[in-house]
Amino acid sequence: MKLKILLAISIAWSLQAYDLKEIINSLHTSKKAKEINEKSFADIASIALEQAYEAPELGVGLTEVKLDDRSDNGLEYSVGISQSIAQPFASQSKRRAIVAMTNSIKQEAKHEFHIFVLHTASLYHDVCIAKELQEQANVLYQDQEKMFQQLEHSYKLGEISKKSLLLNKLELKKLEQKTSTYKRAYEIDLHSLEAEVDSLEIKEVNCDDVFEIKRDIELTPLEEHGEVKKIEFEKDASASYLSVYDSMFQGIAYELSYERELDAKRYGFGLSIPLSSLSESNEIAKKEYLHKNAALNFEKDTLMQGVKSRSASLQVKIQTLYDEYMLVENEILPLNRELLRLSKLAYLEGEGSAMEFLYASRSYSEYIIEILQIKKDYYNQLFELYKIADLELGEGYENIK
Repeated sequence: MKLKILLAISIAWSLQAYDLKEIINSLHTSKKAKEINEKSFADIASIALEQAYEAPELGVGLTEVKLDDRSDNGLEYSVGISQSIAQPFASQSKRRAIVAMTNSIKQEAKHEFHIFVLHTASLYHDVCIAKELQEQANVLYQDQEKMFQQLEHSYKLGEISKKSLLLNKLELKKLEQKTSTYKRAYEIDLHSLEAEVDSLEIKEVNCDDVFEIKRDIELTPLEEHGEVKKIEFEKDASASYLSVYDSMFQGIAYELSYERELDAKRYGFGLSIPLSSLSESNEIAKKEYLHKNAALNFEKDTLMQGVKSRSASLQVKIQTLYDEYMLVENEILPLNRELLRLSKLAYLEGEGSAMEFLYASRSYSEYIIEILQIKKDYYNQLFELYKIADLELGEGYENIK
C-alpha cells in the first residue's frame, strides 16, 4: 500500500504543471544565466587590470673584489627598487572610465538576461496556445466523429448520397490530420521550452497566467532602453579616457638604490616623468577616443530610431491582430454558436438534417481553431515588441531580477 502511495506521489510530482513565474525564477540557475554572469565577471576583471599598477622591481648585485696592490679586498653589493606607474596624474579620470566601462558591462549582461527571460516567456505562450489548439482539435474531432456515425446511418437508410458521405468523411480525415499536426506542434514547443529552461524538467505547463490580450501596449521612454543605457556608459568611459590622454604627465618612474663599495656607501634616488603629451602615440590615442565618442553618438541615434520605427510597426500589427481577434470572439463565434444550437435543436426535433448540424458544427470548429491561431500570432508579435522595445513583463513580475 505504501509503495502505491509513493508511486502516486512520484507520478504527480513528475507531472507538476509549472507556471510562468516559476519558470522565469528558475532561469537564474540555468546554464545560460551562468554563461552571461561568468562572461561579465571576466570582462570586468579585464577592465580592472587597466587601473592596476605593476609591482616594484627588486634588484640585487654582489661583486667580489681582488686588487693586486691592496690588502683590503672584499665584497661589494648593491640593492635597488624601481617602479613605473602609468597615468598617476590622471588617476581620477581613469577611475571614472573604469567605473563607466564596468557599468556598461553590467548593463549589457542585464539586458542579455532580460532578453533571455522574454524569449522564455514567448516560448511559454507558444506552448500554451499549442496545448489549447491540440485540446480543442481533439474535442472537435470526437464530436464530428460521432456525427459522422449518424451520417453513415442516414446513408444506410438512403437519406443521403454516397457522394455526400464521402465528402464528409474526407473533411473528418482532414480534421484528424490537423489534430495530429497540433499534437506534434505542442510536443515540439514543449521540448523547445524545456531545452531553454535546462534547470527544470518541464512535462506540463499551467497556462492560467498567459498575458491578457490588449490592443494598446505602453512603451517605456527610449532613454530607459537597456542598449541605450549601455551606450551612455560607453560614452562616459570614452570621455574619461580622453581626459586621461589629455594629461601632460601620464607616467612616472622612480628608483631607490643602496650600494656598498668596500669602504664607501652610496644612496641613490631617481625620478623620471615622460612628456607623453609630446608623443605621437598619445595624439593618436586622443583621436581614437574623439572618433569613438562621435561613433557612439551616431550608434545611439541609429539604435533609438530603429527601436522607434520597429516598435511602431509591431504596435500596428498587434492592434490589427487584436481587432481581428475581438471580431471573431465577439461577433463571428457567437453567431456560429447560435447557429450550431439551432441546428442541433432542429435535428433533435426532426426538422433539420444531420448534414446541416454537421456543417454548423464544422463551421464553429474552424473558427475555434482560427481564433487560437490569431491568438498565437498576437503573442508572437507581442513578445517581439517586448524584445525590441526592451519592455518589462509587467505586474506580478517586479521582483524577478
